[in-house]
Amino acid sequence: MNTQQKNNGSDKISGLPTFNLILADGSREGHLFANGNMQVGVVINIIATTAMAEKPIFLSPEQLDSIELIDKITHEKLPIEWEYDSEENGYLHQIPISHTGARDAHLHSGKNLSSNAEAPQQKIYWLKTKKIGTITITARVTLDGKTFSADDMAHTGSHLVITSYKPIVYHADNFEFITEKSVANGTYDVKLHSDQSTPGPPGHNIINRINHLPWIQNNYYIIPKKESGYPVHDIGEIRNTINDNNPTQYDYRRFTHHTRAEHLYLWFLWGQYSAKRTAGADYRHFFNYERWNKKEVTLDATPQVEITTTPRVDVVSLSRLYFESPYPGFWVDESNQIPQFKLHDIYGNESVVLKIIMDDADTFHLQEG
Repeated sequence: MNTQQKNNGSDKISGLPTFNLILADGSREGHLFANGNMQVGVVINIIATTAMAEKPIFLSPEQLDSIELIDKITHEKLPIEWEYDSEENGYLHQIPISHTGARDAHLHSGKNLSSNAEAPQQKIYWLKTKKIGTITITARVTLDGKTFSADDMAHTGSHLVITSYKPIVYHADNFEFITEKSVANGTYDVKLHSDQSTPGPPGHNIINRINHLPWIQNNYYIIPKKESGYPVHDIGEIRNTINDNNPTQYDYRRFTHHTRAEHLYLWFLWGQYSAKRTAGADYRHFFNYERWNKKEVTLDATPQVEITTTPRVDVVSLSRLYFESPYPGFWVDESNQIPQFKLHDIYGNESVVLKIIMDDADTFHLQEG
């Protein structure tokens, strides 16, 4: 049972029998990339008491928030290059080579209140930096006019050593591509009307029918090379597709509309956007008169199909949709875009701006932009 009393002002805090620090993963040495995104979690355990440690005092949220991290060497506030707050982000918090395994983060060093000592209150800060180097940190707090430092405690938990390393910056040659062919396929409808003049009655041979022609979806995944970095965590703003911002439209994040051997190829840059949706291009109406056999041919088709964009959110995903040609000259080339994106890995390291440059209907490469 928690017997700590709220500090209502009538009880003056005179001691901190427990005031120590440990990292959120249970270790005493933190390692992070100096990318301004990766954090290490600093857990501060604290128990406040009245005189002679006769009564534990429950600190208010405001009092816990007043705890500050300081440089153990200078006993000053942390340099401005080292930032901390109470908000945890989604990046991993410890570089793998320094992982020491989980331990009990509820250190209970110092003078015990009793054989059933109270569990400490905790304040957790998330520390990050863009500066490469090592810093030794401790904690300080002023309560009821008296300043306490964890570094004054003659026990384990008085300080932590944090080392920050040069961040990874991903360039175009740090990535490899994976292709998944025919992740989905089916048929799309082409409405055909032909009217051919004939020498005898009735004078015309008319055909009206619906042709069902094949479409195929291939997926392509951009991932950091294993020797270059770590898996993708998030992708920044995708820009310069035909439609960057309206996911309700069939051309959302499409960036090509080109042909090869009469067939149509549509490419999409999904990033991490995973959804079931309609994807494709505009309705197409086509008319041709075949003089050699006196036949008028009219075709109508809409190259739009229901697909799942990508099953993966740990990569940069693209899709290529192929639509077989129903008739020579039916599909035509239209203006293509050169899309751009940036990404962060699972530790918050980022890439330069990258462009997707198409080599042909089936292959592409990355270019720094």
